[in-house]
Amino acid sequence: MSRPMPIARGFVGWLVMAAALAALMAGFVLSLSSAARQFEIALLAERQAGLIAGLAGQPLAQIPPRLAEYRALVAQESALGSPAHSDELARINRLPAMADTARREALLATMMAGERAEVAAARAALDHSRRRMLVLGGLLTLLALASAGAGLWRLVWANRALEREVAARSAQLQAVDRSRRLFFAKASHELRTPVAAMRSLAEVTLAAEGDCPAALQDVVAQAQFLSHRIDEMLSLASAEEGKPVLTLAPCDLRDIVAGALSAAGPFARLVEVDLAYDPPADPVRVRADGRWLGQALLAIIDNGLKISDPGAALEIALVCDGAHAILSIADHGPGMGEADLPLIFEAYYQSEEGRHRGGTGLGLALARWVANQHGGAIRAENRPTGGARIVLSLPMEEA
Repeated sequence: MSRPMPIARGFVGWLVMAAALAALMAGFVLSLSSAARQFEIALLAERQAGLIAGLAGQPLAQIPPRLAEYRALVAQESALGSPAHSDELARINRLPAMADTARREALLATMMAGERAEVAAARAALDHSRRRMLVLGGLLTLLALASAGAGLWRLVWANRALEREVAARSAQLQAVDRSRRLFFAKASHELRTPVAAMRSLAEVTLAAEGDCPAALQDVVAQAQFLSHRIDEMLSLASAEEGKPVLTLAPCDLRDIVAGALSAAGPFARLVEVDLAYDPPADPVRVRADGRWLGQALLAIIDNGLKISDPGAALEIALVCDGAHAILSIADHGPGMGEADLPLIFEAYYQSEEGRHRGGTGLGLALARWVANQHGGAIRAENRPTGGARIVLSLPMEEA
């Protein structure tokens, strides 16, 4: 899944783009206003030039009325911000007093030259403003297109991210649905076996005059095994849903191991496998949730008993290695295939031998989850002398 764009970075990007758009828009508006002013100044300059051209060759009596119109045009030009034309006004004021036609025409020619220069300057300023407006308009267009493209890209990116999220959620729901179906299938199979065994033992005991205490011990063992399996499945199901909250407290790991061995005793006697355990003399202090850790140890021990042959022994060892307590459960079974070792702690996974011996594939998954919750680690390995070993490492409580 693609990494989402940080919100702060996206906000800063949009803020910079908005500021650039505002600056360009302000520049465009100012340029438009300047172009309009230059256009009006150019028009006034051309009208002034036309008036001066019209005075050439006119009788002296026709000059004063046209001069008033010229002065009005100069006043309008000054109002638009054009520099005051005091020299032009001085010249135009001298015209009515000039009776000499030659001198008057010479002055008009000088004024005409000035007006033409003014028209040329006004047109040049107007062209400059037009070019500046074209540049700013182009930049505004490009920035608007860039903004539209960025918005479209973000929309496409958001849609794709949403599609990926929906696909991931759908896949997750499908996986949960498959997991639940497998859970109920495994549970029905696994619970049916000890229930059938308990019923058979009870029927045999009622029908025959045999060793009732021995038969009842087998019933108790099967009931204990059934209880373990139910606790195992329900514990892992609640763990995967994030419901349980572990309460860690200082405790002696020897007591938790002893409790798990005691709970596994009836099933060990039923399958005729010895539990070989020599506890250390000194306390092994850890911070643990005794109920959850005991359930995990019981799941590992049950797994070893299930895989062991009758008459064999399941070897349990507890030692301290620096800052960690190391608990190992070793069986004398057929061991694990190399392909099974990386997967043995996955929920519902079972090796070929495990499927033959029965089981849900949940016990070791529960043990891994509990080990992780305690800040520890768990691994599976084959023993050089045969069989498999599960090793659980837990951090010890500081003295």
